[in-house]
Amino acid sequence: MAGVSPLAPARFPELPPIPGVRLAAYAAGVRYQGRNDVMLAELAPGSTVAGVLTRSQMPGQSVIWCRECLPGGKVRAIVVNSGNANVFTGRAGRQVVEATAAAAAGLFGCDPKEVFISSTGVIGEPPPADRISAALPNVVPLLSAEAWEGAARAIMTTDTFPKGATATA
Repeated sequence: MAGVSPLAPARFPELPPIPGVRLAAYAAGVRYQGRNDVMLAELAPGSTVAGVLTRSQMPGQSVIWCRECLPGGKVRAIVVNSGNANVFTGRAGRQVVEATAAAAAGLFGCDPKEVFISSTGVIGEPPPADRISAALPNVVPLLSAEAWEGAARAIMTTDTFPKGATATA
């Protein structure tokens, strides 16, 4: 991995808790051992969602899944893995998304279509659904309203530092 960018801030910013949002990161071994590579966000029951997604004619399976889920307008969880982007993965990639959504939905007692999925990393290889699904029950007890930096680190691929920002309106 390259060194940290000279544009990196001296430290991760203070991000206040958002009522109804809890996050956690976990090392599931998606691509590398000993590195947090799954991020789980739990949103309070009744949370609504909106989204802006790529206009690419070749979106990843996670994007296709989220497009299908958005019209429902409800979200209960967001699962992000780093290491494999789940792009150009066909049926195998779709199965990963469905298995991940089903596993998270079972943990939160919601419909799988209330679980949004994102993947980042290597193109052309589906993420290991078994590792992600098996990790989720271990991630839930780690959920915290203050886990912003850990969540940001878990979704890094080629980034050299975690990104974080906040605004109040």
